[in-house]
Amino acid sequence: MGSMTMQPANKRCLTFLPQDMIELILVRLSVSNLLRCRGVCKLWDGIIRDPRFTMAHLRQNAKPRPLLIFHREMTLGKLCPSEAVLFDEAWSPSTWDVPVIEPDDFLCASCNGLVCLYSSKSTIKIANLATGECMHLAKPVKNTKGDHFSYYSFGFNPATNEYKVMHFSPDKQLHVGGSFSEIQVHTLGDERWRVVRTTQVLSLNSAKHSGVVNVNGAMYWLTEDTESTWLRAVVSFDLKDEHIELIRLPIVDFENPAFDNPFRYQITEIDEKVSVAAVQTRRDSNLTGKVQIWTLDNMVEQSWSQKYNIELLSLQVLGLYGDKIVMHSLSQHIYCHELASQSFTVEVAKLVKLLDFSPRLDKNMQSYVYVKSLVRLDAYKKTGIVHMPKRKEGWKLKKWEMWEHKLSRLEKLWRSAYGMQQRINV
Repeated sequence: MGSMTMQPANKRCLTFLPQDMIELILVRLSVSNLLRCRGVCKLWDGIIRDPRFTMAHLRQNAKPRPLLIFHREMTLGKLCPSEAVLFDEAWSPSTWDVPVIEPDDFLCASCNGLVCLYSSKSTIKIANLATGECMHLAKPVKNTKGDHFSYYSFGFNPATNEYKVMHFSPDKQLHVGGSFSEIQVHTLGDERWRVVRTTQVLSLNSAKHSGVVNVNGAMYWLTEDTESTWLRAVVSFDLKDEHIELIRLPIVDFENPAFDNPFRYQITEIDEKVSVAAVQTRRDSNLTGKVQIWTLDNMVEQSWSQKYNIELLSLQVLGLYGDKIVMHSLSQHIYCHELASQSFTVEVAKLVKLLDFSPRLDKNMQSYVYVKSLVRLDAYKKTGIVHMPKRKEGWKLKKWEMWEHKLSRLEKLWRSAYGMQQRINV
């Protein structure tokens, strides 16, 4: 029998991938995986660090989740350290050790994966919790006595790709609840703060308790309005031209034999629209019982529509996230409930317990909407002190998902494929 010679099969070897195809693959990965992929090769590192890729990845993967910050406190004779809790897409809590958040830091704002942090020091801090980058900016006031973390906010204008820090500067003359008629603004990349004067005196107390929200390139907060049934009005501050406008809230009859008039208001964002929630208590128990949420449909016409009318079970609302409302109880538990319809009652049987934060106190807890991102701060080195992380990931997992510390199987395959490509090209 003659010898048989094996003929090589006709196979096509893909020696390289076009850069645009690599970008289409990388843009679908998580921030954690992308931070590790930067070490594969210079090409990938350049793609991932490109600001255009960063924004494309943010647009495609922006899935806001609840971020809770628990401040350092003494409770039951024990010192509890500062801690951050982030809920993932499956609503599982992950406790993180965030080195850029110091024990005395307060969270002022969250925008595109960047957070603004306030402390008693002479600087405020802008940080990317996912990458570990942070920068310090000198505060606009030297005398910080009477200053407060709620006077600061932080937002992004997509039209100019600029990030701006805002500070409500309290008036020197005393006013019931506090007032301000100047806003100090710092654009990341500029060298100094600027002063923008408001068209009228605004309530500092209303902004302090209802919060500030960044929607479509503008900042929104509440001020006093004695002519409204809400006793509030919305203030709009356009981050592009820094123009201030007052928006009237809809006429709503809050009179109800079972509920008192609203005692608390909160401004938020729902479906990329400015929304305002009015919280009412039950007359028979003095506990939170009802939340009405109205959404601004047309900025020019100042038209509103009721988004939700929710009856609660003595729960405090933390926020709305997609199709769920997140709340906490007096027993130090956090729950979520489906937003079943426009008008519904929260049912005990349908509550999903997310977290038991005892023995911590709810007064030492802050809640914000957060999304992980690759937004870089090193472009602003000239105007602030930027600290780069010693490791590539800014957040270190403490209790859950420890597998993320290991190289993913996909990354190993990519490294192998890249090495093979290099050998073929030699």
